[in-house]
Amino acid sequence: MSETHQTQVSKDCMIVYPGKERMLLLSILSLAFVAGSIWVALNQESILEEARGITSVTAPFLPVVVAVSIPFFSLCTVYLVYRLVKPKPSLRIDQEGIYENASFVGVGQIRWDEIERIVMYSVMGQKMIGIIPKDFEPFLERQSGVKRALLNMNKKKDIPVSIPQNASDIPLEAVLEFAQQFIDQEKIG
Repeated sequence: MSETHQTQVSKDCMIVYPGKERMLLLSILSLAFVAGSIWVALNQESILEEARGITSVTAPFLPVVVAVSIPFFSLCTVYLVYRLVKPKPSLRIDQEGIYENASFVGVGQIRWDEIERIVMYSVMGQKMIGIIPKDFEPFLERQSGVKRALLNMNKKKDIPVSIPQNASDIPLEAVLEFAQQFIDQEKIG
């Protein structure tokens, strides 16, 4: 398979890349949130002075919101732009399992025998493929540093590994349909 940065499919392997348009849109939105947060930070005093109604109740929280949103959305912007400039596959599905790199905290290789279930679901209108492992601890043990801490927060979720539609340049239904051949072989629920 060649390096085209678009989903590639052979009989027994699928390599999925993120959708460029979606990544660009998310980058722009993330950058807009950074700019908006910086504007709020620079204009806090006037915002607090002119606050009325519901704004007067929420305005005192502006310093906390700004302190969280600027670094968070800055990191998001850097990550998204990096993924646009240096595209990496979000997913690789083959006989070994699923290599998940769909987000900043991708878990890496998930072998078919480690998977309890794979489900399609939706969060706030965005389609997702959810992977429910038999045991999440091995995935945590494979990670280091910040990634392990972030993944540890997912451990308590019903669906700890999620692949969002924006991580794929093709519909997730097609991804799940391709994976189905391996799911059937492994008798995954």
